[in-house]
Amino acid sequence: MEEIIKVLWSASDSRKECRVNLQGEPFPRIIHPYGVCQTSNGKIVVVCKQVGGYTKGGGFEGYRNLILEKVKEVELLEKSFTIALDFDPKNSLYGEWVYFITN
Repeated sequence: MEEIIKVLWSASDSRKECRVNLQGEPFPRIIHPYGVCQTSNGKIVVVCKQVGGYTKGGGFEGYRNLILEKVKEVELLEKSFTIALDFDPKNSLYGEWVYFITN
């Protein structure tokens, strides 16, 4: 898990998209990693904006909190991203941050 966090941090710091494979999902997701935090119920999650790939409900792009322990693999991609203006790391939805990025 430590290696996965390192790759996510590197991607966040350099503003690069990631391809993430989650346990139990048939296809990877493409995300913009904004940070890692512990939620109020004690789960460690990857806070991200998903821009492509698999979704359970076949939904559109948007914010996701992916459970870190379900992340099997992370691949840093070449495509850059910018942080969405509506991302608010002070939102009460997020608990204690391991790290987060800002504009």
